[in-house]
Amino acid sequence: MSPESKLPHNMSSTHKHEAGSLKTSEAVRQSEKKHIVVVGGGLAALSAGYDLIQAGHQVTIVESASEFGGLASTIQLGEESVERFYHFICRADQDLIQLIKELELESKLHWQQTRTAFYYQGNLHPFGTPFDLLRFTPVPWIQRLRFGLHILYSRYRSQWKWLDQIPAKPWLIENIGEDAYNAIWHPLLQVKFGDFHDKITAAWVWHRIWRVAKSRRRLWERETFGYLEQGSETLIGSLVKRLQASPLAELRCNTNIEKFNIQDGHLASVQTSEDEIACDAVLSTVALPKLDRLLPPMDAPYFARAQKIEYIGVVCMLLSLNQPLTKNFWTNINDPRISFNGIIEQTNLNQRLSRAGLNLVYIPFYVPVSDARYTADDESLFAEYSSMLKLINPAFNNNWVREWHVFRAKHAQAVCITNFADLIPAVRSPLNGLYVTDSAQFYPEDRSISATIRQGRKAARVITNDFNLSFQTSIHSKE
Repeated sequence: MSPESKLPHNMSSTHKHEAGSLKTSEAVRQSEKKHIVVVGGGLAALSAGYDLIQAGHQVTIVESASEFGGLASTIQLGEESVERFYHFICRADQDLIQLIKELELESKLHWQQTRTAFYYQGNLHPFGTPFDLLRFTPVPWIQRLRFGLHILYSRYRSQWKWLDQIPAKPWLIENIGEDAYNAIWHPLLQVKFGDFHDKITAAWVWHRIWRVAKSRRRLWERETFGYLEQGSETLIGSLVKRLQASPLAELRCNTNIEKFNIQDGHLASVQTSEDEIACDAVLSTVALPKLDRLLPPMDAPYFARAQKIEYIGVVCMLLSLNQPLTKNFWTNINDPRISFNGIIEQTNLNQRLSRAGLNLVYIPFYVPVSDARYTADDESLFAEYSSMLKLINPAFNNNWVREWHVFRAKHAQAVCITNFADLIPAVRSPLNGLYVTDSAQFYPEDRSISATIRQGRKAARVITNDFNLSFQTSIHSKE
């Protein structure tokens, strides 16, 4: 059984904070202060709360877990804070990088050239540069060339909306060839999306290529990724500290939301497991299926479209080894004997972990929560996965494992089928007072910390602008 994890942001159910020195903008100081309840405690919620208090609004952040951070939350391994689910920073992640600068955390951000490999039917191939690709003999040479040209093409394209209507499979086959698709992309899409793999939109695949390709300074170099010292805990802790410093912020952990109360067509309050919180607006940062359970039946097309979005869960095993498994940061896998499509060795990105004696391996596996594999017991997963790691490195044995953990998330990834853009809900819902963020709004971008921050801050701007407009309208109506 995986050991119990230390929770870095444990708090009492209700925690009110002392006054601080955050500045309020002059434009918003002139408007009436509003009270916003933020549902959820991940980085979208914390980023939105941070901006809302700077705009002069009162904020209550309500989190059902015992800590803040959501999918970016951490556990403690030795002296290091380690993320439950793997994360890395790309040079294209400008929203994250900008927030790091605002929080004066730039000295904690480091960049590292990394190695990528492809484990294909029993052999480990380097796969991090164009030269590695040209030597990837499982794919015919002309299709290797087409694959590389397609990466180059995707890196410099900016128009993607027409790709929303096209399935990824025929688009990829047309551009890189069927052998290249079957060897490289098909197993990745199939393991991640299961029965949905042939319905995934080309726009989602394009952005995934674009984001990683932007991490090369020069075309022939290996990818360069970034990380924060102490991982996402550094970012989460800084945001929480600034919220704690404000008299406008209240943070609650271990508090379940039971329902939203609507009066005269307006979302008037939030019913929690402890009390009822009156508010002027609610920002929901939880997954859309969770939001749906908090609302009474709604007839608006907005909610009907949102209900059509399907999600898959993730099971992520984290291994702490006494030595590296490989020299690679990211190893893609296409082998019928292995049930997962990749491993991420965070230590080969973050050398600080190596100096701390940690060799961390993440093994993510995406699966619908209705699938028996999602609820499989941890010990059977460890036995299965550890036996498969021996295929990648025959020297590996279970004596290498110092400790291991298994983490699960029910709504890890929205399934981005064709015409997905038509389903995405706007931040401002038709229910007066309800604003929404969800990972589906990142589209065509895959889930990332940067996208989460961008969406949270966008929601804060929409809310503040709506309140300012309402305030100005009320002033003019009285003149």
